[in-house]
Amino acid sequence: MMPPSVIARKAGIKRNPVAIVWTDKKPEKALEFKPGVWSCVMWLFAKVANDGKTAVFSEATTTCAGGSMGLGFGRPWEKHAARSEDGFCSFLSNGADGAIDKEAYNAIIAQSFDDHHRKMLTEGERFFKNPAVVKKFLKNLPLYDAKDKFIVMKPVSEVKEGDDVKSVVFVANADQIAALSTLANYGTGNLRDGIIVAAGAAGCQAMGVCTYAEYGKEQPRAVVGLTDLSARKSVRATLGKDVLTFSVPYGKYKAMERNAEGSFLDLDLWKELRDSE
Repeated sequence: MMPPSVIARKAGIKRNPVAIVWTDKKPEKALEFKPGVWSCVMWLFAKVANDGKTAVFSEATTTCAGGSMGLGFGRPWEKHAARSEDGFCSFLSNGADGAIDKEAYNAIIAQSFDDHHRKMLTEGERFFKNPAVVKKFLKNLPLYDAKDKFIVMKPVSEVKEGDDVKSVVFVANADQIAALSTLANYGTGNLRDGIIVAAGAAGCQAMGVCTYAEYGKEQPRAVVGLTDLSARKSVRATLGKDVLTFSVPYGKYKAMERNAEGSFLDLDLWKELRDSE
């Protein structure tokens, strides 16, 4: 097992740093969604971070299309209420007003299960200006296919030797994000290129595929996430309103762990910020 996170201890991060692991073996007694029932990946992520639980996801149990994309289960458009890539692009932007095939999109709206879904499809989420911008977003969103794998979330302290860890995720407040950002650049000298903000990406996409894509790079970047308004609403009751996620590929996490000793995290300036109300 990995030792408890030095970073979390020194930075005063109370919630568990969460490791996202790909595996062929399903862990026993892990939290898991039921196949066919819509669920948000972030609900279980919050349980792992808050309570130290282990959660497991598969293609069958990840019923949210955006969540499937975020964890790395391809692009299953059929799981989305809009049923197609074009429909998804309309939904994520300006809904029926900008639909590429208005007749087909309006037919999907007419088949909605309830007034809530009908309203959402009609209005769109308006996270992007129009479907063309969503097309560009999807082109930039890293694509992975883990359909034959289980994807596990567990406290990083429970990582075992040989685990295929793709990402380590901290839940942090503003001061802690500042500290993590400084530590991420501590041994690199990066100023603008060491950290990216996953603006527009879903919460699971930021800590999932957007962070996976940094794995193996000469200078991997950290990813600031939970900028997704829907995800923030989903986890507010569990994680509170004043946090973001900060995720790094596993190799960068281990480098940051080594750099934490003897860094600014040991000095009074940080301790005063950490311990202030």
